[in-house]
Amino acid sequence: MMTKYREPDLHSLFDQANRELQGESITARVVARTRTRVMTRAGLALVVMLLFLLVAWQLLALPLLEFAVLVSQLLTNPLVDLGEGWVALAFLPVNNFASLLVLSTKGVLIAWKKLTGSSLIR
Repeated sequence: MMTKYREPDLHSLFDQANRELQGESITARVVARTRTRVMTRAGLALVVMLLFLLVAWQLLALPLLEFAVLVSQLLTNPLVDLGEGWVALAFLPVNNFASLLVLSTKGVLIAWKKLTGSSLIR
């Protein structure tokens, strides 16, 4: 070999560094650190998502509730004023806009089935 051309100090440094590495312990430490970082990031993402949902709930809950109340009041308005007697109570389930909407939708679906000869459910 051509050892006479090598730098002796550099050669001694390489000889000192030439030792067996502790592969299993390094791998275990890297895996443990990676696992803790993944768990930390997952926990942080969960907390951020929870905070986002809470803020969205606070901002949107009241307007959505008001909209739902408005729609329910609109759909339960009576079509014909029947007074306060037993006749009004008997026709109460079908004397509103919601029942008109349901019956018209059902009629359209029946007509579609008759025209096309097929069902909408596959």
